[in-house]
Amino acid sequence: MKIFFLMIFVLFGTMQMNENCGKSEKQSTSITMPEPTKTPTEFNRLPEGIALNTEVEGKTVKNDEGEIISYEITTVEKRLTELNAKYEGKLVDGKGREIRFFSPLCRGVSQGFEEDQRAREKSENELAELKKKYTVIVLYCDLRKLA
Repeated sequence: MKIFFLMIFVLFGTMQMNENCGKSEKQSTSITMPEPTKTPTEFNRLPEGIALNTEVEGKTVKNDEGEIISYEITTVEKRLTELNAKYEGKLVDGKGREIRFFSPLCRGVSQGFEEDQRAREKSENELAELKKKYTVIVLYCDLRKLA
């Protein structure tokens, strides 16, 4: 008698599995794949070497003297969105100022104190001059990637 119930249980179990397998196959064929995410075309004319996922300096924290002591790292896409950037023949922010990208001094090996100091001052002066005329997005320098 136990064997009889066991045989019926296995038979119904197998039939149930076959029905479920058939349903899942039918469901999988009727599922439509979502459309691939569209790549943003609003910033499709970035300078060479700059992509939407390139890391840049975001919001800055300054001390009492006005010196930058830290900054947030974000992407070009997020920064351009924050600036309400658009193309008007060239890339401009929401206020109509042209946007420029600046790559700061980024090297892992020191050239000596005086040489490093001169290069740092030159880089800072260049950045200050650009900020007078343009909205500047400063690229992030990750020293860990230089090795």
